[in-house]
Amino acid sequence: MFDIFGNTNKKLEKARLELTESLKNGSIGYLLDQMNSREIYSPLLTEKRKTQISSTDDISWYAYRRAEELNVPPEKQELIDHLSSTTDDNRKHHIYFCLAHYCKNTLDNSLFNFLMDRLEAEKDQQCKLSILIGIADMTKDATLNIEPLKKLTKIRNRDLKINSIIALRKTNDKEVEGLLLSIFVETKNSHTKSTITYTLETTGTSKSVPFLKEAYKKTRDYQLRSAIERTIEKIKGKP
Repeated sequence: MFDIFGNTNKKLEKARLELTESLKNGSIGYLLDQMNSREIYSPLLTEKRKTQISSTDDISWYAYRRAEELNVPPEKQELIDHLSSTTDDNRKHHIYFCLAHYCKNTLDNSLFNFLMDRLEAEKDQQCKLSILIGIADMTKDATLNIEPLKKLTKIRNRDLKINSIIALRKTNDKEVEGLLLSIFVETKNSHTKSTITYTLETTGTSKSVPFLKEAYKKTRDYQLRSAIERTIEKIKGKP
């Protein structure tokens, strides 16, 4: 019996490696197709999925991980070409996910500004979210246009609001801290407050500390209190 399980695991590992290799070496068109796949990477997983399901069984999971690694110029051009030739919002949000991660990985400022233009022009929410998620951890210098991000923090759509707040991490804009603190004071939602503290870890200064301490005294939310403590520590630890 152990031989049977061992043989199955070897076959699964081989299938997984073949998939990751094909995603690494395949075209951008192939990658986009696999990001949209609903298939599992091996039929040997079918029986297991009757009792347990894992996202890492899905071809799309591996395609998204590959998309997060994109970093060479030909990939960027292929993505731009695909974007210009499609009107399908579902495919477009995959393209934006790829472009935004490429932008983050390469610190491509011209692409960042292009994505900010698309953030304002696109109507589809998932397209906007794909851009916000991809650029969230990008270091953004003071020359970049982050006005579209600031605008989205003021809208009522919760998903876009939260993700735009996160996307303001690692920005270098004097207005950002004040904008975040005003939202922090106005909102009663603990999750929104915690999200803001996460962004203030990279954008906050000593100006934020009194606001954070005041919120700490007023809340009994354990997660928010922990987030505030961590953020104050991060701010005070800055050179």
